[in-house]
Amino acid sequence: MTDKVIKELPDIFIDNICTMKKASTDSTNKETMTESLIKVINFDKIPNIYAKGRGWKAVPKSNDALYKDINGKWYFIEFKNGSFKQNDMYRKIYDSLIMLIDMKIINTFEDIRNNFCYIFVYNDEKNNKAQKTESLGKIYASIQKNAQQEAKIMGIGNLEGYLFKETHTYSKEQFENKFIHLMENQETCS
Repeated sequence: MTDKVIKELPDIFIDNICTMKKASTDSTNKETMTESLIKVINFDKIPNIYAKGRGWKAVPKSNDALYKDINGKWYFIEFKNGSFKQNDMYRKIYDSLIMLIDMKIINTFEDIRNNFCYIFVYNDEKNNKAQKTESLGKIYASIQKNAQQEAKIMGIGNLEGYLFKETHTYSKEQFENKFIHLMENQETCS
């Protein structure tokens, strides 16, 4: 995020800015999903702040990062370096959206549908069940490229239009090529 975008954010977000690299860090395995230094909101920090003083036995789940581009488009980003479960992913999505509305950062779900995208980034070396061998992986990638379609795993595509303007499922490499480079260029040109 550019400094101009950051200055317009609510204080709860400004106080939790970090790099994309830090937001993508798998602390258990001490690995990062990207080396990008663009700034994001470390959304993992928001549930504890949001729930403080409410007396709840549990805090909401959350996506890892929230990014706002220079055009006002928001991106929730969830990084999964290891295994993942669809139910956990959906819970993080719903809890994150409920927090935004309850904190009055976003007014309605219609605002989310028009202005929010969701990106699920996974480590294809650990999670791509379709690519058991290098040859099969090349065939799969070629078919996907020729079809000019993005593989949206775990039903992520079903949320497009319903909850989000767009949804994406990216491997680490695809995330770099289709999101990071685009945002870095956008920020540099602004």
